[in-house]
Amino acid sequence: MINTNQHCANHEAARSRKFSIFRRRVKLQSSPPAGVIFKQADTPEELTQACKLLYDSYTQVGYMKEDGTGYRFTPYYILPSSYTLIAKQGDTVIATTTVIVKSQEELPVEQIFSLDHITKWDRRIAEASSLTVHPDYRSQEGSLIHALLKYMFQVAREDLGIHDLVMACTPKHMDFYEALLLFRRLSHEVIDAFDYVNGTTATGAYLNFTEMHADYLRVYGDTPEERNLFKYYMEYEFGSFQKLSRVTTAYDGNRWSTKELEHFLHGPIQGAASLTPDELKLLRRHYPTHEYDHLFGAQEVTSALIDTDIAGLVRLRSNMETPVVLRRIETDRVYLTTPKPYELLNAKELRLLLGTYAQSPIKVQSITLTGGPNAIVRFDPTSSPQVRELLGNATSPKPQATLTDIFAEAFYAPELAHAG
Repeated sequence: MINTNQHCANHEAARSRKFSIFRRRVKLQSSPPAGVIFKQADTPEELTQACKLLYDSYTQVGYMKEDGTGYRFTPYYILPSSYTLIAKQGDTVIATTTVIVKSQEELPVEQIFSLDHITKWDRRIAEASSLTVHPDYRSQEGSLIHALLKYMFQVAREDLGIHDLVMACTPKHMDFYEALLLFRRLSHEVIDAFDYVNGTTATGAYLNFTEMHADYLRVYGDTPEERNLFKYYMEYEFGSFQKLSRVTTAYDGNRWSTKELEHFLHGPIQGAASLTPDELKLLRRHYPTHEYDHLFGAQEVTSALIDTDIAGLVRLRSNMETPVVLRRIETDRVYLTTPKPYELLNAKELRLLLGTYAQSPIKVQSITLTGGPNAIVRFDPTSSPQVRELLGNATSPKPQATLTDIFAEAFYAPELAHAG
């Protein structure tokens, strides 16, 4: 036992010395690189450039194999819950990273690490993925990478309402995230082969945004300004940081049009050819309406899901009604948010508010409270013709939520933006 304790003490002392060396070597700038703007990749051209930059970087270091396309493409780049951020000088993308907001599907990092110890606390989670900087801009004492990370943290916290940002990286890069950015390990395990990056070894970590201010102040509060990550990440304001151009809900904030999606799947990138059947099904589930049929027809994938913002009313056994907003509709269940989720435990019927009138009631079979304002309502699909119609006949525009005065009192805009 003594030898074990001594070994642990020696390990922690060595780790502390290594982290101290990392922190002494930092040299931060009080402003971002001149002439560089930081924004969301919200045009096909910008995202295409980001995919090209990732391909060049990843094939060079072995994170992906050369496939002749010249682009790295995954379904996560165009999911409505994903936001690719870029640094741009003139018309050229010189750095990029992607924030993937967790919805019902697993994040890439969940292929190798469990997030149960985070998700059990009803926290909004996103994954930081696909970060790279053009080789010509990797020097400059790290000014570009720090600015991009600062921008990503700001977007995740302020625009997307994220509590925890998770990530996977190689063991040699983990010191940077742990020592400087104060990420915490998801596990001390080192994964031998992470398929998402061509079987590269990987470790996992997360940054707790709710404790970030206090943690950075504790570690960096008294350090000189050029090494003060607290001031840099928490206090400095950069005018070159642009707000997200498209964000409405965590599930459905960044939906690409049919023309844009066709560019990615069947245009220069030829993304459809590089995706597996399961990845194509994942995309189809998030682009379920008939206007996208021609993009997925060759793969013969079907949809049984709609991400939406339809208002509804749940009738309780007391015959009182409570307002809800449907976030996701599937063939036998809906995912919804409500200001008083505990009331749903006495639910008997759900009615959708489409247009100016309510649909016929749907009989509730069971209710599962999933934390915070979120709940899952299960129902008998054979007795729900309006749900079958929504899933099977979406030629008309997606119904929008009709928020009455009672909804206006129950929900505030920030809650609606992030309740998904």
